[in-house]
Amino acid sequence: MDFAVSGVTVNPILLILWSLFVGYVFSTVGAAGGILAGVGHITIFGIKNANMVKPMNQVLTLISPMISSPLYFKERRLVVPAAIALGLGGIIGALIGSYLSSTYLPDMKTYKPFFGAITLFIAIKIWTEMLPSAQEKQKTVKKANKAFESKVKELKASGKMNELKDIGVKFSEMGVSNTFSFAGETFKYNVFSPFLAGGIVAIISAALGVGGGFLLVPYLSSMLGFPMFIVAGTSVLSILVSSATSIANYVRMGSSLDFAMLGFEVVGVIIGSYLGPVLSKYIKGQYLKVFLAVILTYIGLRYLLSAFGISI
Repeated sequence: MDFAVSGVTVNPILLILWSLFVGYVFSTVGAAGGILAGVGHITIFGIKNANMVKPMNQVLTLISPMISSPLYFKERRLVVPAAIALGLGGIIGALIGSYLSSTYLPDMKTYKPFFGAITLFIAIKIWTEMLPSAQEKQKTVKKANKAFESKVKELKASGKMNELKDIGVKFSEMGVSNTFSFAGETFKYNVFSPFLAGGIVAIISAALGVGGGFLLVPYLSSMLGFPMFIVAGTSVLSILVSSATSIANYVRMGSSLDFAMLGFEVVGVIIGSYLGPVLSKYIKGQYLKVFLAVILTYIGLRYLLSAFGISI
């Protein structure tokens, strides 16, 4: 099928299947959705206009949170105040990042290496977080993950999965300093930290044309120390705000969207985004990190090396 606006010919079934994968990964780990969307638009589908690819990637990262966030919220696997702080900082960051990228990264030659370098940097950071020395610092997180995994198995065996929310996120203190419990463990953070992080992440993610989960997940899991079972939901909700801001700014500055292509992609993302939260309860938190690290390593190397004429 020909898509006139983007200037490519793609089988609609391929659009749906790839976008299903994008939605599943993004809603499962709270990251890499925009990066995978970019891989599809650039490499698999062949779009040549960098300033078209960026907002189209973000349309898909905008759809996924709409589907997966209510599911995470229902199961109390979402830290709402932290997500709001990230989102508010993200509004400012998205405006700055989209302007800089539209102005200084207008073509694929400059865009792809930047895309690859940032992605590879985050992949390396995630790999280092899984080293024994880093794992020793994550005892509270591990206990919460283990307790949640055990409870899921128990409730699944007894047919009482609706009781899962009873061990979910519960706040005992809200304001500048926030305290909540999850799976019997207590976690604390200051609201200014996610606000500043949201702004910084949004500058980079809007410049890349992605959701920002690949930066938010390491921040939430390592710096704030949140268990992976609540990181994904918190990440995707905050991305909804920053992605919407970035898309609007790209369009305001003249970028076009291929709505015909996006129509097929949205179908796949919706299906994948629904499957993510449903299936992720049965996957260990550490497995989610490994999966994310592998994806980011491959994509980062591929795009970074392409600047030197090397293909992998």
